[in-house]
Amino acid sequence: MGTSHRHKLGVAGQPNWGSVSSSITGVANGVVESDMLDNNPPANMTPQQKSKRQSIIGSRISNNYHHAVRNLLRASGGRAKVSNGQSRAFGHAGIVVAGGLTSTFQEIVNNGLSSWLQQNGILSLEGMSCRDILDVIRKYIDNGVTGLDDTAANEALEHIMDLLESRMGDDPSSFEEIMNNIVGSDEIKNLLDEFFGVYIYSYLSQSFAEKLEQEKGTETMSATMSEIKEQIIDDIKTGKNGRSATAVNWSSEDGKSFIKTEFDRILYILAKNED
Repeated sequence: MGTSHRHKLGVAGQPNWGSVSSSITGVANGVVESDMLDNNPPANMTPQQKSKRQSIIGSRISNNYHHAVRNLLRASGGRAKVSNGQSRAFGHAGIVVAGGLTSTFQEIVNNGLSSWLQQNGILSLEGMSCRDILDVIRKYIDNGVTGLDDTAANEALEHIMDLLESRMGDDPSSFEEIMNNIVGSDEIKNLLDEFFGVYIYSYLSQSFAEKLEQEKGTETMSATMSEIKEQIIDDIKTGKNGRSATAVNWSSEDGKSFIKTEFDRILYILAKNED
């Protein structure tokens, strides 16, 4: 996926969109320099000098990645607008699909898997694998790919489906118990965090990977996007925990509010605690 997707910037003539691209190029330059230092350091460089230089490069990579997220938010209308789902450029599809994911889980817990499937045209579990069940859920949640934002959200949804499949294995009889455990604990919050991390990464990748590949080559592009993805996931996992999700009713307004607040918390962390 690349810049062949047609999309409008969040704000007409917004200069921050070009700043996102420049920041990602800055990450790429840091990745290249770091790799060169690892693989071919200057002959007269001491281990201490190398370590110090790598630390400087690492800080520069991190700062550029944070700048990229911050300018993406500015180009999309601001963090508050993005996290509330009010920006059609970025954020809206993520909020919608995350809400569909959690409310569907809540419906399955409340009504039972068989009943939920029957309501959606599947009369029997016989012959169904866990992947088959997850595909029904995914299609139910999928709001249709109409643009860059929707594609990023659906890729994040697919990532969550893959995580659930790996946990559930091949035994559909465990599905309902696992779903109950997820909804009744903070594990659902961890899934939301993973969803939003992949969603943000996918959006950046679709927007800038193709341009970066043209400028720097496939190897550097892949290493750069991998670095950005790792930093996003790591920052989310090591950030402040926020509110517990154990008592949230995901079919209620409280559930919708939790999702927006959690998304805002994540964006605040990834923008390096700046608006």
